[in-house]
Amino acid sequence: MFDPQSILKVMCVEGMGPRLFRTLLERCKTPEAILVHLESGDNTLPGQLVQSVRRRNYEKFYDMHHRWVKKSGARIISYEDPIYPDILKHIYDPPPILTCMGEWDSSDRNALAIVGTRHPDVYGKRITRELAQAAVDLNITLVSGLAKGVDSIAHYTAVRAQKRTIAVLGTPPHIIYPAENKALARQISQNGVILSEFIVGHKTTPGCFVRRNRLISGLCRGVIVTQAGDSSGALATAYSANEQNREVFAVPGNVLSGHHEGCHRLIKSGAKLVEKFEDILDELPVLKSKASQMNLLVEAAEMENMTETGRAVMDCLNREPVHVDQILEKTRLDHGKLMSVLLQLELKGYIQQLPGKFYIRKI
Repeated sequence: MFDPQSILKVMCVEGMGPRLFRTLLERCKTPEAILVHLESGDNTLPGQLVQSVRRRNYEKFYDMHHRWVKKSGARIISYEDPIYPDILKHIYDPPPILTCMGEWDSSDRNALAIVGTRHPDVYGKRITRELAQAAVDLNITLVSGLAKGVDSIAHYTAVRAQKRTIAVLGTPPHIIYPAENKALARQISQNGVILSEFIVGHKTTPGCFVRRNRLISGLCRGVIVTQAGDSSGALATAYSANEQNREVFAVPGNVLSGHHEGCHRLIKSGAKLVEKFEDILDELPVLKSKASQMNLLVEAAEMENMTETGRAVMDCLNREPVHVDQILEKTRLDHGKLMSVLLQLELKGYIQQLPGKFYIRKI
């Protein structure tokens, strides 16, 4: 296992990326040997990279990054670290190192990404909140990019519910963009993870955000695009998901507004159309199984808190309609008492009354 600090030092070389790092590692065998090789000169490498090595700029960036990590309490994890997300190791070009704030959890292996436009309309905001809330209610980790709009709504939904969310930065870890999300970032790091593959001091370019998108999709079982125009950056995340064999979901919108063209294009290209969260669970058996387990736990907890009479009535019901006379016969309650119990159970959402004095169980 290589020392993460030696990998970090190589990644501090300007122009170094995951693919080039792995190519050089195959040739040189160790990160330390990569630096020796680069300093000896290699005319086949990009000019920016060669100049950075000759000027030893990477040492300056290494010191800056190392100092920031120590000051912030962040952690550097390498590809070989047991904490490194296993699901991310299987994408085409996983980062050799990640700088992380917060703690990873075993539940993060079954995450969902929610992405979309930075300028959602009322409909886009509402459907993003509803889908995000449905996910966190099942203890599903939400992943997004900490951008304005849809990303922020997804993160906020998880934070307010005190559930897990992962923010993937398109900037070095010391820069939160947009700056208005600094408070949100602090909240995420308390019960989730903020991560970046970029180096403190390195220049942030538009290409960094494109590279970031492959990590959002790579960390997830599926990507949900709740609203996206025709040129939305969220489409790049969806395309990365396709390349990584992740499920892609898209929410249809108003065909006249022009603010949902990206989602419609994804649906035409094979993305699963989403009207409700169950549409997502139907395509992801691992999450559907988790949902079933959560429902059983909720049902057990609800039953535990019921009165003995309430449990007796619930035992008479199932998913098929049962007439009130059958419940009377089984429970041997008087009519007035039974109707009172049925009303209380219905108000709590445990049962539903149907026409003709029939009842069905909802939990």
